[in-house]
Amino acid sequence: MTRRLGLAVFVCVLTGCASLGTRASSDWKHPATESCTSSSDPVVIHRDDNATLVRWDLDAALWSRSQIPADPAYQQYRHQVEAAGADEMRPAQVVPEHQRHEAFWSRELRNVELAYTDAGTIRPVRCLDALLFAHQNAHVRQLEHPTEFLASILRKTVDGQPRLRVYVGAGDELFPPKSVYGFDQVERDVADGWTYAVMLHNHTIQDAGGQMRLGVPAPSISDVQLLNSLIGRFGLEEAWVTNGLYTVEIRAADMGRYLGPE
Repeated sequence: MTRRLGLAVFVCVLTGCASLGTRASSDWKHPATESCTSSSDPVVIHRDDNATLVRWDLDAALWSRSQIPADPAYQQYRHQVEAAGADEMRPAQVVPEHQRHEAFWSRELRNVELAYTDAGTIRPVRCLDALLFAHQNAHVRQLEHPTEFLASILRKTVDGQPRLRVYVGAGDELFPPKSVYGFDQVERDVADGWTYAVMLHNHTIQDAGGQMRLGVPAPSISDVQLLNSLIGRFGLEEAWVTNGLYTVEIRAADMGRYLGPE
């Protein structure tokens, strides 16, 4: 049974106030730098109309870098979000008025509460997640045409050197088709000794009655169902949800606390 949200937390979710117990840095403005770039280009391995699945071999050092890409389109996205006053660490979840009392939203808001308390870590974007967001934004400007992408991040040590392999599925529709999810490729790589380190996806800009609001970096109930299946099938270690400025990290051990569909 879904636990009822505390009144203070429920109000914060709806109004976007600072959260209680949020684990996050107070300095989100990491500098843009050319050190957050890739030495290789992604390779298209499957195409479905305007959606693609790409494989991207990245420098493992990008994992730990705090700098963000100097990509002009990505920097413009950030500046426009700031100019609109929407650069909030805890953006309010937009709930349609006619759906406010539906059980569906109670479960969604419970997941937001978990992400911002003790089942997730909210932080400013770092190089790797910002680079993948910028990759999608370069193809489809997120302020003009919001779209979600899925990125599977795998790690492996080869000849003593750490390597990253990333599969990114996306298109020009809000949600990418399942044909570009890349899980068949993940399955083969896991069988070949790769570790499924992270499933990253984004939540898009929201419209709050004409006011811009960032997507909420917390898993939806449908996300939870998918992520739990990836943990069971491939040993996924972490789930990340980003909005291009902030990212939540959720360990596999905590994912069982989140609510999926009833």
